[in-house]
Amino acid sequence: MLSKGYTLIELMIVVAIIGVISAIAYPSYQDYTCDTFVNQAVGDMNVCALGMERYYSNEFTYAGAVISTATASVCSNVSPTDGQAQFTLTLDPAPTAITFRIKAAAITSCGGDMFLEADGTFAAP
Repeated sequence: MLSKGYTLIELMIVVAIIGVISAIAYPSYQDYTCDTFVNQAVGDMNVCALGMERYYSNEFTYAGAVISTATASVCSNVSPTDGQAQFTLTLDPAPTAITFRIKAAAITSCGGDMFLEADGTFAAP
């Protein structure tokens, strides 16, 4: 008599293979999403730098510019602006009349602190 179906051993082997593939794929996916959040933070820092330049063209100084969720700020203080925040954006130290420094501090384990200077230089860990 012919038996139809799979044995328990065959099913256990399939589950083990799926487990091994998952163990390899999941860390790669986490690295991919972290890279995406870091790139988004860099883009948001560039948007803030453009806002700072716009502020300078109106006020002839960087001093007094703020980064916050308020409407009077030059840009948002979180990155990404939609969804769960991964980085906080601040002016660190406070901007002077001729220069500023934007800091993106990681909230989660994706990346470290990144800095964008007024002259366009970028520093990352």
